[in-house]
Amino acid sequence: MPNCTSGSKITCEFRCLAPTAVREALSRLDPAGVQWVSYTCQISGATESLLLIGDDLASRLVGFLPEVDDIGGVRVLAGLYSAQLCECDVATLTGLPEEEVVSKLTRFASHGLVAHQHIYGMNYYRLDSDIARRTIGAAVERAD
Repeated sequence: MPNCTSGSKITCEFRCLAPTAVREALSRLDPAGVQWVSYTCQISGATESLLLIGDDLASRLVGFLPEVDDIGGVRVLAGLYSAQLCECDVATLTGLPEEEVVSKLTRFASHGLVAHQHIYGMNYYRLDSDIARRTIGAAVERAD
């Protein structure tokens, strides 16, 4: 089974999300738009699409979610919009440093925005706030 540990640095045996898939989606991403990245969970085998949002769209959403104070935080929540992910894959999807992702996820969990689950030695998170889900969903609908 996969294993991931947190401390001062996240270390994963492997990542489910391919960095090349993220780079390709980012190359097509309009600053005010969205792109979807294919993802296959190595634990469940489920294939899902993960949400990437452009900088302009993320900037607009910062004001709508009081617990989120930067576009990196919006990107983290958007990445969890359609799937439960381990912190390693959130870092791959957002391009944020792993330590920053862990810090944001921990803070968001304390505010009830995300739920945390420990599975096979890995820390998984999912979007747990109906308000955040509706806010992100409405932004996605307008951007499509």
